[in-house]
Amino acid sequence: MKKYPFKFLDSYDKEDRNVFFGRDEEIDALYEMVFQSSIVLIYGASGTGKTSLINCGLAGKFQPHDWLALMIRRGSDINKSLEEALNNSGGKIDLDSKETKWFDEWGDESGKSNEELSAIGKSIRAVYQNSFRPIYLIFDQFEELFILGTVAEQQLFIENVKGILQSSQPVKLIFSIREEYLGYLFEFERAIPQLMQKKLRVEPMTLEKVKQVIVGAASFEGSNITIKAGEEDSVAEAIFQKVKGGKKSLTIQLPFLQVFLDKLYLNITGDESRQTPAEFTFARVNEMGEIGDVLIDFLEDQVLNISKTLKSKYKDLNIELTWKILSPFATLEGTKEPINKKELIDRLPELSKSMVDDVVAAFINGRILRHDENSDTYEIAHDALAKPIAEKRSVEETALLEIKRLIKSQVGVKEEAREYFTEKQLAFIEPYLSKFQPSKEEREWVDKSQKFIQEQKELATKKKLQEITKKKRERRKWFAIVFAIVVISLGFIVVREIQDRKSQIEELQKDLERQMRLDRTQELLSLVMKGRGEKYENLSDSVLDQILLKERTYPLDSLIEIKASVSPSNAGGENKNYTMWLDVPSFRKDEIKEVQYNFCRGFTDRLRVSKDPTSSFAIGYLGWGYCPTMRIDVILESGDTIQRNFSFERYFEENPPID
Repeated sequence: MKKYPFKFLDSYDKEDRNVFFGRDEEIDALYEMVFQSSIVLIYGASGTGKTSLINCGLAGKFQPHDWLALMIRRGSDINKSLEEALNNSGGKIDLDSKETKWFDEWGDESGKSNEELSAIGKSIRAVYQNSFRPIYLIFDQFEELFILGTVAEQQLFIENVKGILQSSQPVKLIFSIREEYLGYLFEFERAIPQLMQKKLRVEPMTLEKVKQVIVGAASFEGSNITIKAGEEDSVAEAIFQKVKGGKKSLTIQLPFLQVFLDKLYLNITGDESRQTPAEFTFARVNEMGEIGDVLIDFLEDQVLNISKTLKSKYKDLNIELTWKILSPFATLEGTKEPINKKELIDRLPELSKSMVDDVVAAFINGRILRHDENSDTYEIAHDALAKPIAEKRSVEETALLEIKRLIKSQVGVKEEAREYFTEKQLAFIEPYLSKFQPSKEEREWVDKSQKFIQEQKELATKKKLQEITKKKRERRKWFAIVFAIVVISLGFIVVREIQDRKSQIEELQKDLERQMRLDRTQELLSLVMKGRGEKYENLSDSVLDQILLKERTYPLDSLIEIKASVSPSNAGGENKNYTMWLDVPSFRKDEIKEVQYNFCRGFTDRLRVSKDPTSSFAIGYLGWGYCPTMRIDVILESGDTIQRNFSFERYFEENPPID
């Protein structure tokens, strides 16, 4: 029987290697890398086919006895998922048992004993002894650890990776991540320096690669797709142009191509079972017309069809509710989030369980969702669908997700290291608590934070009352002294004159108090401002007032200054340490989410991210080069971006490096 060669939004696996085309160069490069390093990093934009490159392209290069691949997704916790994958492959061990000493054939320190191996090292060894095949731990969609994981989960995973690398076992680690999340690997790379030594970028599909995919699929012996003789190039080019649309680009995204090819097949055959042979011709491609954004069109068509189909069963079901049921499967950032049925029902408490079940089943039939039987979770069929789903959310849905993430991040660390929610955060959280079901621990921490805020308010009120009482007591004492002096000095004056004098004294007292408060405020302002550096020391109070007013009220982009320094490196020789940072008023720092330092060509890591805008940032720790011009993107909490360019060439002219 002829086989339909396209996978739609599913990834290719080893069994599909005969119909996997267009990635020969990347496959060969990746195959070489896994023998050059214990860790390989694969990155690229969403929809470039990173998973297929590993599961089909790389896997197809190995014989069965040379390849034991364990595909690991984060799930609810990446460390638990790793442990489960190892246990299912024979890695479950009794940590209290006495095992015999074993020597491996790959490690440089092959004489390590059981006692020197960590728990995960022993588990890795047990897996190898069960299969006697090199182990490939493939961490797919690794960005989920940073989008959904806690700090504690990330730190534990780093320790597990260290244990794996120190085990001296025949094991390789392959990490697949979307390129926009490379900056999140900074701390990971500090702990595991070899993380970035071997990395491969998976590029979008060029016209040449699209030709390889289409012509290869049609020429495959068992394919039910053919191309009209003599029109191979013109058909491939027409498809490329249709998918590209009006965009000025030399590449297209693989999911767009796969959806278009499936749509073209259905337009020709009308066969939903995809068994009928189809001939692609230049004329049939042109009949497709302008297609726009195929993924969004596909999603909207499916949502509309599901809403119409189930309307007779659920009268309340409409397009907005159907989108709402799909929404929890995408994160705030527009990536996939696997969830089980119970979690989904908990996130949609106002909807009936039967409605949610039927809509989810319809999305599975429509190839938008898929069910993982091993973890009993549901997720979007392809990461490229997640962003348009996230963009369909209402403001309230987005706010609810932000609330849940805020609570999770606060409670995700050990209690002794947690910070209480601020009063502002609690005011943001409170209206949404009834719209989802926080865990018992999360609810308790919200309650503890509210209690802490109330206690702090009571303490502040008590302290203020004590200060007011003290001031009143001091004022009474001072007034008594003044009054006594006045009475002694003016005892011979009539009662009326005494009362007039008393009124004058009271007015003088008020003026004195006002002047004392003004003097204290001005003195404090001068001390604070002059403590910020030499350039403030000799300024008058009026000038300092103007500076402070400007820093409080001016737009943030007018207050940001880029600072830099150059100093000799500890390595000696011609090495230099190039450091830069942002100078911004400290009380405006919380308006900045992060600072992205963009390096010029020639640097291995083109992007570094700093969460503290005023912390100094080493941009040339090797010391052998610098970017003539650095681009700095200041990402604000509001979502806006302030761009700055900093010229090191001009900086060196004004501040020659000191040898």
